[in-house]
Amino acid sequence: MNQPVCRLLKVKMIIMKFGGTSVGSAKEILRVTDLIAGESRKKVVVVSAMAGITDRLEEIAKNIINLPATVVEKEVEKSYREILSFHVSTAKKAIKDKKIQKEVVKEITELANELRITLLGIGYLEDLSPKSLDYILSFGERLSVLILTGALKSRGINAKSLTGYEAGIITNSRFGSARPIFKKIDKSIKKKLNPLLDKGILPVVTGFIAADEDARITTLGRGGSDFTASLLARYLEAEEVQIWTDVDGILSTDPRIVPNTSLISTISYVEAMDLAYFGAKVIHPMMIEPAMDANIPVRIKNTFNPKSEGTLIVREQKEVEGIIKAVTMTRDVVIVNLKGVGMAETPNIAASVFTLLGDHNINIIMISGSSESNLSFVIKKSDLANTVNLLNTGFMANCIRNLELIEDSCIITIVGAGMRGTKGIAAKIFQTIADEDVNIIMIAQGSSEVNISLMVKESDGEKVLKALHKRFIEK
Repeated sequence: MNQPVCRLLKVKMIIMKFGGTSVGSAKEILRVTDLIAGESRKKVVVVSAMAGITDRLEEIAKNIINLPATVVEKEVEKSYREILSFHVSTAKKAIKDKKIQKEVVKEITELANELRITLLGIGYLEDLSPKSLDYILSFGERLSVLILTGALKSRGINAKSLTGYEAGIITNSRFGSARPIFKKIDKSIKKKLNPLLDKGILPVVTGFIAADEDARITTLGRGGSDFTASLLARYLEAEEVQIWTDVDGILSTDPRIVPNTSLISTISYVEAMDLAYFGAKVIHPMMIEPAMDANIPVRIKNTFNPKSEGTLIVREQKEVEGIIKAVTMTRDVVIVNLKGVGMAETPNIAASVFTLLGDHNINIIMISGSSESNLSFVIKKSDLANTVNLLNTGFMANCIRNLELIEDSCIITIVGAGMRGTKGIAAKIFQTIADEDVNIIMIAQGSSEVNISLMVKESDGEKVLKALHKRFIEK
């Protein structure tokens, strides 16, 4: 009958997510604890593995399954010691309270031993299934969350470490790229986290780790930490999601190619989603939708420059600053052209092709040039071999007579809400590219009218990026 006062007053709450570079060393972890301690609002913290650890765990796992059985134990012991030593050393530097430090080191040692046993198993079996890989990759965040939680406790903050599953995120069993079961997580997230928040306990949640309905560890895929933060914000009714990273926010283009970039102060959900999907690595594209559904602003902040206002992502801007906001380039992609008169006689050929690829976790990045006898789409270069094999097995002997691949290409994406309803903008874009003596291979425009994506030769990509940025964005 007596509800907690904070619930009755609807105390404002935020989600703070810290990426791998933000917790890359003891020094960075201490900086993060300062940022958390300085935030007066009620909060939930989401944390990734320490920089480079997830990649290292994947490298170790894939290496071990290819080793002779006689050297597996030796290599596992070496890798185990490497991971254990790094995290114990970091914990001792980041956690000042000796009692808490000792407890965390013990937990780290137990987890590292669990990793060692798992690596021995896959090494002797010479088999690394997606399920096993998810389990191995989970150790990075399970270790980092212990250290950050210990560092917070050492400062007198009542914090509790949780995996995504322990925080209420339940997924399907698609290991490697699991997706939340939305009808379950609404209640489970509130059930798991609200009692902690009501007691003044700070939940510190692993980024991309969850579990299926049988409690088997799954991962939301690389970049899934952003998605976790957004999901928690949606179901806990947070007022803001903060994504803390190593840049000031979303930039108008890649600063490694165009030095004269500008920080985008405010951007819409739709624009941000397109930018994330087509090459802007600051946020994960999937994280936008939960925030957008609940109309929760997302703020990109720099852990190393917290005074910067960053980039604010909102539903709709009151004022549109410029027609075009950003230009991105996506490399390592391949155009697949399917041709054949038999395609016209095969019902739902496009749906059949895309379903086949989707069932094998191959994402279609861009579609264009579809007709009764021709279908063109773009995939990641890493998916090429599997795509060709599936198409050869499923279609080439029947309706598709010719499979053409264009590998030396890249996607240029122009994003801006101001393009919607602006006459002649596409013509100006194409003319700018033509002025650089560059041929456009393929074109696609989304129904939202806030982006135009096109393909050019990869050797022309940087030249086109610079020309478009100079004409439409630079002042």
